[in-house]
Amino acid sequence: MPRIAWSWFVLLILSALSLVLALSTGPVRISLTALSPRDQAILLNLRLPRALSSFFVGGGLALSGAIFQGLFRNPLADSYLLGISSGASLGAAAALVLGFISPLAIFTGVSFFSFLGALLALALVFYFGSQDGYFSGFRLLLSGLGVGLFFSSLVAVLMIIAEEELKALIFFFLGGFSSASWETAWVAVVCVPVCVAIAGYYARELNVLLLGEETALSSGVHTKRIQTIYAVVAAFLTAISVSIAGLVGFVGLIVPHMVRMVFGADHRVLLPFTFLLGGTFLVLCDTIARTILAPSELPVGVVTSLFGVPAFLYLLKKERGEYGL
Repeated sequence: MPRIAWSWFVLLILSALSLVLALSTGPVRISLTALSPRDQAILLNLRLPRALSSFFVGGGLALSGAIFQGLFRNPLADSYLLGISSGASLGAAAALVLGFISPLAIFTGVSFFSFLGALLALALVFYFGSQDGYFSGFRLLLSGLGVGLFFSSLVAVLMIIAEEELKALIFFFLGGFSSASWETAWVAVVCVPVCVAIAGYYARELNVLLLGEETALSSGVHTKRIQTIYAVVAAFLTAISVSIAGLVGFVGLIVPHMVRMVFGADHRVLLPFTFLLGGTFLVLCDTIARTILAPSELPVGVVTSLFGVPAFLYLLKKERGEYGL
């Protein structure tokens, strides 16, 4: 069996095992082969939606990181590069401090307005990062940094005037799935696979784009359209993930780089493998977060940071500006 086919098999098995571990592990031990009525209630109402949410959020964050790294040809780029997380933070802070209520039953006020904030950040980045209907990666980067800093300043103002809502804000910024439900799980289960399919469909064009815009244009690739599609998909994945789980860092940074080190930068392989490994990674981190101090629970962002910070420092030390197929 070819190496890629074996890798598909191994990653699928690992993903399945991580979900089984998440379902069976917790303050209450559950045997999946002998479920009592209480176990069934815990499994179906709490652990299964949480496990699905963490898998698709992790896969979405990792995939968005891989897309941004491809667009900017920089393995140190991640899914928060365009200020999307700052926009989501502003929306969440406004909902908590100002008491905004979600008009949609499937979202809490925090989730709904964090999603709107992320989309607002995306719109501003594209507005300021474009010129005559076109944009470059460098202009998007600068506009993303500017929008992110501005939104972060507004979040700081809201944190200063917050009182009893401050603790909820801190937990949102650290990320977690303690409020996961079937309503939020369905959003991830439906929306994230659509983005994965779109990203995979244009993977060949993204490979060509890595060789330079002139080479891509001479090969018949519509560079501006591909850049726009991928930037929107990556930002949408980030917005969905943040609206469900809050700010979970480093998944989009370390997972794509790990896959790239093993399988290379061919996005036809990199993107689906990154999605599977990112989902598996966050499921395992969430399982650790809710069991290591049980019955208390760590924010999952703390666990991902404990793995991500050393990896980030390693990449920062080794990075020499090289990026290619």
